[in-house]
Amino acid sequence: MLRAPFRSAPIALATMLLAACGDGAVDPSRDLGTLIVRADVASSAVVTLVAEVTAPDIPTALTFNIPIANGVASGTLTVPAGSDRTVALRAYDTGGILTHNGAVTLDIQPGANPTRAIILTPLTGDQPIVVTLGSLTITVTPSPATVGVAGTVQLSVSITDWNGATVTPTEADPVSWATANPGIATVDAAGLVSGAGVGNTTITATFRGAAGTATIDVTP
Repeated sequence: MLRAPFRSAPIALATMLLAACGDGAVDPSRDLGTLIVRADVASSAVVTLVAEVTAPDIPTALTFNIPIANGVASGTLTVPAGSDRTVALRAYDTGGILTHNGAVTLDIQPGANPTRAIILTPLTGDQPIVVTLGSLTITVTPSPATVGVAGTVQLSVSITDWNGATVTPTEADPVSWATANPGIATVDAAGLVSGAGVGNTTITATFRGAAGTATIDVTP
């Protein structure tokens, strides 16, 4: 069950794989759920993302540092399965100043879990950041990619589940492609990007509620 973030904000739109470090101990005898955390933070000043998981039956909050590389925050949270798990996220800039925060309370099942979203509300003038929590990691390549106006570049997608197994889209269960700015670049159903105007934009591949992105630079 998805609940509201710390503070309400206009929803603008973002999906988190690298092992994260937890400060709270997890009992290995308990059933565990894995959440893959991903967010596009390239348009913000965020350099550090901290996730904290609390629940009535978790005596010490589980704290994870989520690495950021090439404008994407990604990591995994391994959490005791159960109800009423609150996942709180805090984003910081280079000076260690809090820039965004948000939280969601959900039920976590052992193993795979459906995709959920957390809206991180900006504390300054930044745009909100959308973080996705789920059981799939979607990687789009190449990124960044450069293409000329009227030129094309083919993007490909790699999908893995929470256990590291490859997931293959099918005709009945395909990847959906979209562009953030069709005036700069368009994309077809197969991930073929065409340059439309000079500038840069983001191409997003979505599968079962999870998403991966690629940055496209269109040159004259």
